[in-house]
Amino acid sequence: MNIGIIGFGHIGNVMAACLLEDGHALSCMDSNPAVMAAIARGKITISERGVAERLKAGHAEGRLTPAYTPHDLSAADMIFCCVGSPSAPCGGFDASHVIAAARTCGEAARLRARDLPPLLLVFRSTILPGTVETMILPVLIEVTGETPGTTYDVATNPEFLREGTAIADYRAPSRIVIGERVRGSADRLAELYRHITAPVFRTSLAAAEMVKYADNAFHALKASFANEIGRYCRASGIAPGEVMDMFLADHVLNVSAAYLRPGAPFGGPCLPKDVAALAGGMEALSVRAPVIASILPSNAAHADYLFAQVAERAPSPARVFLIGLAFKPETTDLAESPAVRMAQRLLQEGYQLSIYDPEIARAAHTRIPLPENLKALLRTTVPAPPGIDVAIAMQPSPLIAALAEAGVPVLDFHRL
Repeated sequence: MNIGIIGFGHIGNVMAACLLEDGHALSCMDSNPAVMAAIARGKITISERGVAERLKAGHAEGRLTPAYTPHDLSAADMIFCCVGSPSAPCGGFDASHVIAAARTCGEAARLRARDLPPLLLVFRSTILPGTVETMILPVLIEVTGETPGTTYDVATNPEFLREGTAIADYRAPSRIVIGERVRGSADRLAELYRHITAPVFRTSLAAAEMVKYADNAFHALKASFANEIGRYCRASGIAPGEVMDMFLADHVLNVSAAYLRPGAPFGGPCLPKDVAALAGGMEALSVRAPVIASILPSNAAHADYLFAQVAERAPSPARVFLIGLAFKPETTDLAESPAVRMAQRLLQEGYQLSIYDPEIARAAHTRIPLPENLKALLRTTVPAPPGIDVAIAMQPSPLIAALAEAGVPVLDFHRL
């Protein structure tokens, strides 16, 4: 393919090196004149193993050329926007570089021959979810005078490249994420990666924008968590490395997908009390641990969010059917149960509540410390749909699909 690249920093250099190795022809643009001069000579502008020789070889074959104007990019099959997205002074990110690149992309699309297929504009920069739809597309429409789909289209394609191993990461990625404006609009981009063996996720523009932030926030969270545990270990006379070696040996719960599906707040007899104890122990030894100290407040904030979802969709005194009361499925344990807290809050706010948890109902008269006001609301059958304004699922249940099919609004808080 003939491919344009706007932004010749780390991402642009690595992208160019790999695309040249795959046999494509590139026209590359950067706002820095010194970088443009380097492109014209086939020189690298970053430090990254394996990039220099690939750029040199592609340049020697005439497949790496500088693009000085939008016209130089107008005949490309696609353009990759790889410009930086630095932090803004007030937080968030500075979108000015991306907006400038979008204007260049729009000019290229406007100058494109009408008999060519739409120019695919691929935004590979790290941008907040919604950026393409709310900031980039308006610029493209303004510059081209057209909506996407005729002379151009847009896609998002976040990169997951680590400095020092970027070539290897490009060749063997954990996954390829392609955000499309409409299904099938980024087929050419998928074709570009057909030789790479990796899971391919074709999703919405915003979801593709979001996943890179989820990645980096989690990486930062892991590093901060490990350092907080390390500080507490040192303050307690324990070797941090030994503790973390034992921690990392658990690939069922610790180093795994466990606990990483958004849903109900956590509860139960262990997590709330042990997090509180750990935070208290750290405070007693004057160990600053803002991540661990924020876990319980974050859990409470999530409970507030879920209740607000109920209030928004069905204001009090709506008739609420609550599915699941134990703190997790297939138990009758009500210790610190988020469902119990949700039920009590609904009652306090004047909702008409009925509760469905057959296991709890069968054992309610024995050993379970169920509050009396909730015990009276337990049901072993499902009310007829006209008697339910909204159903709330705190646990997985076949009732979720059945109620939805019957026309009952269902808020599935087990899996958001």
